[in-house]
Amino acid sequence: MAFDQLDAPVRLTWDLPGDGDLDLRAIARSIADAGVFFVTLQNSPLLRPEIEEIINRLNDGGCQVLLTCGGSAAELAILAQRPLQLQRLLLDVSGYLGADGLAEAALLATLEALRRLGYEPTLMMTPLRDNLRYVPVLLSFCRSHAVTKFKLCNASIDASFQAYSPTDLPRAQDLAAFRALWSVLPSDDRAGPQLEIHDLFLWEIMTPGQQQARSEYGGCQAANSLGHVDVGGVVHPCAAWPEPLGCLPAESLEDIWAGQTRQVVRQRIASLPQGCLGCRDAESCLGGCRGLASHLNQAQGERDLMCQGPR
Repeated sequence: MAFDQLDAPVRLTWDLPGDGDLDLRAIARSIADAGVFFVTLQNSPLLRPEIEEIINRLNDGGCQVLLTCGGSAAELAILAQRPLQLQRLLLDVSGYLGADGLAEAALLATLEALRRLGYEPTLMMTPLRDNLRYVPVLLSFCRSHAVTKFKLCNASIDASFQAYSPTDLPRAQDLAAFRALWSVLPSDDRAGPQLEIHDLFLWEIMTPGQQQARSEYGGCQAANSLGHVDVGGVVHPCAAWPEPLGCLPAESLEDIWAGQTRQVVRQRIASLPQGCLGCRDAESCLGGCRGLASHLNQAQGERDLMCQGPR
């Protein structure tokens, strides 16, 4: 099953391991050979010694490569050594947020350093219970410093990437608090860069009436237009659905995608969760994030974590 023959372009996230002897070049070749459209490299990929070769292999296969960066001195030094052929550089702002708010001077220094190196980064953040309140501040930063794109990405709940636990993920009460915060913001404070928001419920609050702009996120796309490779080369339906479909490079990505386990995942997604039955918005929501819900919200009938209940 060649990915370039599918109806929707496949967006793959890949958490590179911090060490070990896994053949990352072979995994990159498998991804490229499958015809994946977009690959986001995560977990401090710049610190891998073979990162340039990995990127080149993916580019040679026609993949558009996105790369996450925390803005550390080591990462900046590597970027300064040689230009990398990237579709986009994602600057993770999580390291600039703390109890005292946004470390704006430090974030600006990193932004300017990346610009001097020829990169125009997208700011990105994984929405968590403790950082949703920073969204308006980050949008203000983007307006003040001409950052054109801001991404609220999907959560990863496998063991290989983010330093948070499932209990840190937002629930319905956190969404209600964010809605209240957002509703009292002046319209100018809501404006800013182009937004990419993975979560449907946050998208509804921040960009009302723009559902047509979410065409690539029509319902849960796990094991369809989304996929994830963890630090061990194991392929999952997405970063928020830690269920092994197969392992690279021992198996080809095409064979994994054509396998029975992936088909079962898609069949589950095609059925409305028990906790969504009777909801008037079910046809538009389609159950929200099915990976997080199936693993973390079974008590509520596998309803999306941020959903209060059937409307």
